Amino acid sequence: MAETDVTQEQLSYELAVYREQIAMIKRETERVSLTTIDLGNALRTVESLQAERALIPIGGGALVRGDISQTIVLVPIGAEYLVEMDKGAAGEEMRRRIEATKKAVEKLNEEFTRIASKLREATSQLQKMETATQINERVDGNIREDYI
Repeated sequence: MAETDVTQEQLSYELAVYREQIAMIKRETERVSLTTIDLGNALRTVESLQAERALIPIGGGALVRGDISQTIVLVPIGAEYLVEMDKGAAGEEMRRRIEATKKAVEKLNEEFTRIASKLREATSQLQKMETATQINERVDGNIREDYI
């Protein structure tokens, strides 16, 4: 019986770990999906960029009306570094990043499916063990009643 308890405890622990992993994957999928949307918006902006009058965000919801005299785009490359790119190169970089985020979402979904499968297996095993334990307790209780 002690061996069964250890196995049930192990399965309960595995279930908790799988649930936490699934929650983390969901959060990461949401984050990457938001990044994809943000990159899509940036791509549309870059593609429509022209030398013209525009509203320019300066933070805090405030905008400044200004004239765009160049279509050079500052593209972040990581660690808060920016690289100047022309409109075409910036658009290509945005498309490349969008594809990378879509692939990341696909991998996260595959991992989600794999962990969800393990979660179902562990849940099924735990339910079988708990049912067997309940049956054994009932049998033990009936035996005591019969012989006491």
